[in-house]
Amino acid sequence: MKNQGDHMMGEELMERSAKDTGILIFHGFGGETEDVRLLAESLAACGYTVEAPLLPGHGTTRRDLADTTYFDWITSAEQAYIRISAKSNRIIAVGFSMGGLLTANLWNYGFAGIITVNTPVYYWNLKNIIKNLLSDFRGYLGKYLNAANCSPIASLVEFQKLLFLTKPMFANITSRALIIQAMDDDTVHHRSADYIYGKLCGEKSLYRVADGGHMLFRSQRGPEICGVIESFVQKIHTQK
Repeated sequence: MKNQGDHMMGEELMERSAKDTGILIFHGFGGETEDVRLLAESLAACGYTVEAPLLPGHGTTRRDLADTTYFDWITSAEQAYIRISAKSNRIIAVGFSMGGLLTANLWNYGFAGIITVNTPVYYWNLKNIIKNLLSDFRGYLGKYLNAANCSPIASLVEFQKLLFLTKPMFANITSRALIIQAMDDDTVHHRSADYIYGKLCGEKSLYRVADGGHMLFRSQRGPEICGVIESFVQKIHTQK
């Protein structure tokens, strides 16, 4: 894997290892692999095979995003699974934000474990948005306006389709699961984690963190969250 200073924005992240556990990491809607780079490099440093694909339409232009559908994103996730399954006997999937919805769509592949991080079922936490605006109106107003302008209407519709189709799938998941949610997330309401936790059928745990916002791996909480995920992965890796 390339060092932080010599990569191109939005590239696919991939690292091969001798360990038989592979980690598949999906970024979120409108995002890019940089959003999960900290986790990918942390797990690769532990010796795991890691793949973090760049989803179609992401990491480039609004036009590219508008020209893709939720089916394209699911297909890309499936192709990434096929690639990593050729290198690893045991696969754990990590989904950040919308990436957690993609993970749920691959439930029938029988992951050894799944991890969702700030994955939406209910989005836009109005209370946290107002709190942010009151603390730094000019800064957060720019952020929210930029977020609204960056996502084409057609892509938002595709995201809504994906969310609608995915919600029932959480009940099919029997893999060991870890759900992570930042309580101050303004993009995804923290009730989403409770919904996912309630629907999952296998052994599961819920890890709440007080702050860090939506972009957890880019926040001050990033190393802590990586540590929690590493512990979860290690337990599965050492399982006979």
